[in-house]
Amino acid sequence: MARKPKPVAAKGNGRSLVWVQILACGACAAIAPEASGMLAVLLAPAIVALLLDKAPGRPVGRAVLLSGSAACVGPLVTAWHTGGGFALLTDPGVYGPAWTACAGGWLASQLLPVGIRAIMEAASLTRTARLRTERGRLSEVWGLDDQ
Repeated sequence: MARKPKPVAAKGNGRSLVWVQILACGACAAIAPEASGMLAVLLAPAIVALLLDKAPGRPVGRAVLLSGSAACVGPLVTAWHTGGGFALLTDPGVYGPAWTACAGGWLASQLLPVGIRAIMEAASLTRTARLRTERGRLSEVWGLDDQ
């Protein structure tokens, strides 16, 4: 008599991870409110990009977030050492580079796929031409007639 397979539990929809992220953000905001607020302002374009990106895996939002967070390290370290916090955000030289880096991440996420596709297409055309030339040479050497 054959055994019945065990029922497989349905996978979660990832909502538990969202709650963990919300909890972590709340803890950071409670522990270091000035740094959290400054980070929210510096990464505002990245937050908007993450909210607007509906593609699976959110590739554009992740590129914007990665680029923007790289530019946030300097201002956060300065705020931490000087105790400036929100006062630093009155200077466009503080949030300008972070927002520019976010824009660069967005631009890279839009242009890199086009550039990579063009390079792959050129490589494919070059290989096709080389293979056709080789096929013609081999047909000639072996005395085959092209059909």
